[in-house]
Amino acid sequence: MSTLLTQTTRRSIRRHLTVGIALVALLGGVVGGWAANVSLAGAVIAHGTLVVDTAIKQAQHPLGGIIETLAVREGDQVEAGQLLVRLDATQARTTLQIVVKRLDEALARKARAEAEQASRPTIAMPSELAGRADLPDVQEALSGEQTMFELRRAAREGQQTQLRGRIDELEGTIAGLTDQVAARDDQLGLIDEELGNVVSLVQKKLVTATRAITLKRERAETLGERGQLTTTIAEARGKIAAAKLQITQVDHDAREAASREIQEARTQIAELVERKTAAEDELRRIEIRAPQAGVVHKLAVHTVGGVIRAGETIMDIVPLEEKLSVEIKVLPKDINDVHVGQTAKLRFSGINQRTTPEVDGTVTRVAADVSEDKRTGVPYYSARIDVTSEEMARLEGLRPVPGMPVEAFVQTGERTALSYLVQPLSDQVSRAFRER
Repeated sequence: MSTLLTQTTRRSIRRHLTVGIALVALLGGVVGGWAANVSLAGAVIAHGTLVVDTAIKQAQHPLGGIIETLAVREGDQVEAGQLLVRLDATQARTTLQIVVKRLDEALARKARAEAEQASRPTIAMPSELAGRADLPDVQEALSGEQTMFELRRAAREGQQTQLRGRIDELEGTIAGLTDQVAARDDQLGLIDEELGNVVSLVQKKLVTATRAITLKRERAETLGERGQLTTTIAEARGKIAAAKLQITQVDHDAREAASREIQEARTQIAELVERKTAAEDELRRIEIRAPQAGVVHKLAVHTVGGVIRAGETIMDIVPLEEKLSVEIKVLPKDINDVHVGQTAKLRFSGINQRTTPEVDGTVTRVAADVSEDKRTGVPYYSARIDVTSEEMARLEGLRPVPGMPVEAFVQTGERTALSYLVQPLSDQVSRAFRER
């Protein structure tokens, strides 16, 4: 009886074992066949952020300043040319006023010098000042130069009048001296006549020679006086010529000085025009306006009275019709599996995953060189994934914003499940045979 039970039990065990082995073999065959024939899609997983492909324009100020008006807030939608920030214009306006005043003075000074150079009786109104001649600063500049013009002209005329008076005096002196010369000539004539008579009487021994000698002495003295008078006349005429030259030189010196002033004024005017243009440009830039229609993003200032540094980015203006793409960071170990043209599945980490579908994209750029994350120091290759507007429309009204985190699954091709299972073993065997 016990022997019969034992045999029955053994047969039952063998039967169950056979069935089990058959089932295991069948399952192994099915799984092996599935693993060998069914292809699974591979992917490189990378993280990145959403970026805007179209130009994000930055609102900046080249010189900086103090905020007087802040007209927008983060996320505001603005139109092209709309006021964003107005800076305090006090310093810029004061600078412009000072430059304009100095420019007006230089223009008036140049006009006065030109009138002096041309010996005109009046100053011509500069064309640059004609339209503003009624302004107090312009009137003051013109009045000052008019006064200078009249004073200088009076000084020149006074100097020339004095020289002409001196010439008149010298000419009077010459006239007197000329009369004296004529008198000496008459005196010499009489002496010569008397001397001739005396010499004749001396020769006849009617008179002594003493009288003849006396007359000869008088004649010599008269000739000396005449010579001295002639020299004095020549000196006076020389002084007259010098005075006339001085009269001419007064005008020449005035024109020469005016020419120098004109050149200096032109140089100063050119410099002041540049400074005026810069000051006007600075005043125009007091109002910082939107360079394009879009949305205010990354607003860096928030309070009136705050200071903006020169060249500081005040805010970004993100265009409304932007083309979005994804910038991902691929680890160096995965870079050989990523290339241009691959498809990628994008999952937006900042949006509810249960209600938001994955979006398809295409790899359009892969960096040729490795970069390093400045914060973590981790090396990576940058890659760009473009997303079509049709794919973005699948987000069903949700608005992705630049900077939103994205998880990308870059498709690397299909492989059988068996290759995935065997690869670790084959890699280990390959390394084992390479060891020395």
